[in-house]
Amino acid sequence: MSAKSLDDGDIVCPECAKACKPAMIDVAGEKIGGWRCSCGYEMIRPKDFEKAYLFLQARKRERVKISKRGNSYMVTIPKAIADVIGIDKDKTAEIFLKDPHTISIIV
Repeated sequence: MSAKSLDDGDIVCPECAKACKPAMIDVAGEKIGGWRCSCGYEMIRPKDFEKAYLFLQARKRERVKISKRGNSYMVTIPKAIADVIGIDKDKTAEIFLKDPHTISIIV
């Protein structure tokens, strides 16, 4: 007999004791797998919890250093952000001025 995972069984709501249904849960704009009960209670799937946690950590504002090298300026990208969006050394990205105070980078 093999062990069952949470994905195989029924999840019971700890609030109302009804069965929960699989659903995609919105966590700060990111869709994460989990379960939702008819009473509104939501649970994140354990294997997706780390993904949600890292995403929330990366969304925190941080002050970063701006350096100059030759005629160009460099902005350091925090490791939390680089890990979430998959930035590696020598990867290219698009950068543009969105408004007078906002720079956007698309990886």
